[in-house]
Amino acid sequence: MHERMDALLQSAELLIEDFDIHIRNEMQTYNRILPNYVMSYVKKGEAKLRVRSEVYNLTPGTAVIIPPNVQHDHYMANKEETTFLWCHFTYKIGNAIDVMKIINFPITFKLQNSEIFERVFIEFKNLTSSENFLIKTILKRAKSYELLYLLMNNIMSAQEEVYEQEHSKGFICMLNQIVKNPESELSLKELSKKFHLHPTYISNRFKELFGKSPIQVQRELKIDRAKKLLKSTELSVSEIAKEVGIPTVPNFTRLFKNYVGIAPSQFRNLNAKWNDKYTAM
Repeated sequence: MHERMDALLQSAELLIEDFDIHIRNEMQTYNRILPNYVMSYVKKGEAKLRVRSEVYNLTPGTAVIIPPNVQHDHYMANKEETTFLWCHFTYKIGNAIDVMKIINFPITFKLQNSEIFERVFIEFKNLTSSENFLIKTILKRAKSYELLYLLMNNIMSAQEEVYEQEHSKGFICMLNQIVKNPESELSLKELSKKFHLHPTYISNRFKELFGKSPIQVQRELKIDRAKKLLKSTELSVSEIAKEVGIPTVPNFTRLFKNYVGIAPSQFRNLNAKWNDKYTAM
């Protein structure tokens, strides 16, 4: 099981979209909903968090991870100075699978490595002021994954038994197969033969575990791969279509437009113009 998860995690990409360190004497944030994960860590002071009907008391050393599109309140009950380290992030495979959904993580938990986490977060934040391009791109990326590791190490060690129950080996193996070879032909009938499960059960259970059906995951992985090839190579649209396992250009264009909203050639042109503008700055 761990080998299969390792393969999946190697395919995942972490994107920290916003972050900071805030020192507050008051905070009254209610009914907030964000499209990404919210990580908040209390370094000093106290705060409260409401998610659905549950209210959590947050004390120093407590980390919070709130899933996307979940309404929550984050507030302080007193005016004691409180220090928060926070970030908004996504952790996905090919922009198709939310890796955090695979892990049965709690909303709040105590960090056993809090001093290390605080140090790494501060190092990550300080990198934004560096003028060295290599430091900004490479070291900052490395530090972001170190932060994720420190969080996940706490979660996985405490939640391993629940994790094993919620995700059977067969479905993790199924997901691995799709992630490794999204260009290959895929059908519920073939998955049914290979894993000895009814096609309807496969579709329903896969969607329950990972949020999408096997076919939908494969299509989104194809589109994600196509977008990267359109932006980073000079391959023709027909060559890219074959590369992602779609034999005809009309079918590829139709699928691409369904997911992206524009044709592959338009997508390439728009990104080329953006890159030219960025290079000229």
